Amino acid sequence: MKILIAVIAYNEEDNISDVIRDLRDNNFIGYDIIVIDNASTDNTLEICRNFKVDVLSHCVNSDINGTWKTYFTYAFQNNYDIVCQFDGDGQHIASELGKLIKPIIDKKANQVIGSRFLSTEGFKSYAVRRIGIRFFSFLLSLIIGYKIRDVTSGFIAFDRRIIEFFGKYYKHEINDPNQTHLLSHFSGAKILEVPVLMRSRSKGKSLYGFINSFTYPFKGLANILGCLLLKRQILNEWTKKYDS
Repeated sequence: MKILIAVIAYNEEDNISDVIRDLRDNNFIGYDIIVIDNASTDNTLEICRNFKVDVLSHCVNSDINGTWKTYFTYAFQNNYDIVCQFDGDGQHIASELGKLIKPIIDKKANQVIGSRFLSTEGFKSYAVRRIGIRFFSFLLSLIIGYKIRDVTSGFIAFDRRIIEFFGKYYKHEINDPNQTHLLSHFSGAKILEVPVLMRSRSKGKSLYGFINSFTYPFKGLANILGCLLLKRQILNEWTKKYDS
C-alpha cells in the first residue's frame, strides 16, 4: 500500500529537523514523507530542502488547519492508499505510526485517531485545553452515537475512501478536527480511536495562544453547525455515489 506522512509545519525551525530524522529513523512501514509548509517566515522551508524532503508550501498562512485540504488533494492526485497527519512541532512520535496505520491495513477502520486519553502515559495537553477537549468530545460523541475522547488530536490516519472524499468531492475548507470527524462519519466512514504516546512541545511557540484559545470554542461550534447543515447533502450524494 502507498502510505504518505503529511508533516504540518509553520515556523518550526527549532523542531523540524528532529521530526524528519525521527520519521526517517523509524520508517519500518515504508512510507513517503511530505512537509506542508504553511507559509513559514523562518528557516523551516530551507531546513526541509536541506534534508531533501518534498515540500508543498502555501503562499499565505491558512490558519491552524488549512493545510488539511492540501495533503488530501495531494494524496488523492498521487494515488495514496493511506495518509497520516503528523505535526511538525515534535509532539508526535514516529514509532507510534504503526498503531494508526495497522487498523486501516486490516480494514478495521477508515479513519484512526491517535488518542492521548486512552492511556495513562505520555503528554495529555494543558489544563485549559483539556476543558475544551472534554466539551467537544461530549458534543461530537452525542451527534455520532459513539465516544471519541481526543477530538482535537492532530495525529490521524485516513484510508483511500476518505482521501477521495476530501481530496475530490468535498469542495469547502476544513477548519478543525471536529469538522473532519463529523464529515467522515456522515460520508459512511468507520472511525476508530487508538492509544498513542505524545510529547509536550519543548521548542517554539504553539499556534494555540491566548486569542486562539478564547475563539476556538466559537469557531468549533460554528463548524459543527455547518457540518450538520451539510449532512443530508453528503448522505444523498456521496454515499450513493461511493457505495453504488
